[in-house]
Amino acid sequence: MKVLSRERFLHYDENGRPVCTGFVTYISKDDPILMHRSGREDYSDAYDDYADQFSYDNGKSWTDPVLHLKGEDIEAGKLRYGEQAALFDPDTEKLLVIINKFLYPDDTLDLDAIPSVVQEVYDPATNTWSGLTPLEFDFPGGIGMSFCRPIKTSKGRLVFPGQGNYLDEKEKPIHYQGCWSPAGIIVHILGDYRKDGTIAWQLSKPVIPDLEKTSRGFYEPTIAELRDGRFAMILRGDNSMYPDRPGYKWLSFSEDHCETWTEPAPLPCDKGEPIESSSTGSTLFRSIKTGRLYWIGNLCIEGAWIGNLYAKGILRPDGNFPRTPLVIAEVQEEPFALKRDTITVIDRQAPGEPPQLQLSNFRFYQDRENGDIVLFLTRYSERFAENWKLADYYRYRVAIE
Repeated sequence: MKVLSRERFLHYDENGRPVCTGFVTYISKDDPILMHRSGREDYSDAYDDYADQFSYDNGKSWTDPVLHLKGEDIEAGKLRYGEQAALFDPDTEKLLVIINKFLYPDDTLDLDAIPSVVQEVYDPATNTWSGLTPLEFDFPGGIGMSFCRPIKTSKGRLVFPGQGNYLDEKEKPIHYQGCWSPAGIIVHILGDYRKDGTIAWQLSKPVIPDLEKTSRGFYEPTIAELRDGRFAMILRGDNSMYPDRPGYKWLSFSEDHCETWTEPAPLPCDKGEPIESSSTGSTLFRSIKTGRLYWIGNLCIEGAWIGNLYAKGILRPDGNFPRTPLVIAEVQEEPFALKRDTITVIDRQAPGEPPQLQLSNFRFYQDRENGDIVLFLTRYSERFAENWKLADYYRYRVAIE
């Protein structure tokens, strides 16, 4: 792999709000038409003003952003839309989008809020959107999208990797002792087409964490179908409540089209021990150019942010950090493992940049013309650690060789 370019795509706005990711995808089976959605971040994990842009020349030029989703002030606080999961189905030629929707009481983040989702459908042929429709499931912990890259399986099933709150016997969110964040469990939204073209939605069985191995549970799953018919899933873990212990990405498998999953284990490497990783999202995908599997995410290969010190020689995360470097690696399918010798840095902290630099919240597509990875992310804290929002949104191009 080779990084070909990095360029600023969007600037933080006049109110100092950085870009937050939405999605980017082709919306035509044959033509080089792309849709890019992004929002603005008012404060940490509070998103608004999602706008759409279109490219009709394979990403060479883009239309001006047009506002699509905006939060609503109500008596109890503010209703906000959040992370979005988009899948263009080439068979129906429709774009399916599942979107988080949360109430922010008095416009403050409620970490224990039960997540909910709505869906919308875009028809490129008529340039029309359906209305926002709630997707409701009988699942006490709620369902949410986070860092989600949906897939359509070889049998035609739609898989939207998701997560929910880990609840106790009183149906209250579980927190590891002293932890500010509730623990997460993994549960996927699965869709099967009926004969009339409508979709029958159901949930997978949940994947339950051992909080002594990952203190905030599991979040932000990414899934790929393997050549042998199984599915591999990589999960975000966490060691923030015991930073002396390892922090990993976790690996699980399904043999029934994503309905049930094996007990997760640390994501291995083909050579040596597993490489540790901060509590961040990642993505697993098959290249349209080579047919091989690849993974993009953060690995602790250059140092770590430990408390108030940045230690170059310590290759262990402290919860959410470090979020640099961002890497891409080829994946060996059997036995499943990252191929250590293929790990390639996409971006890293530069001299003079804060160690709190975040190269983690990204979206991407594969260029149909050449198989390149085109990746978008905001480099949070690129200028200042304290004023992390004064950060720009970049487009990277990575060649798959």
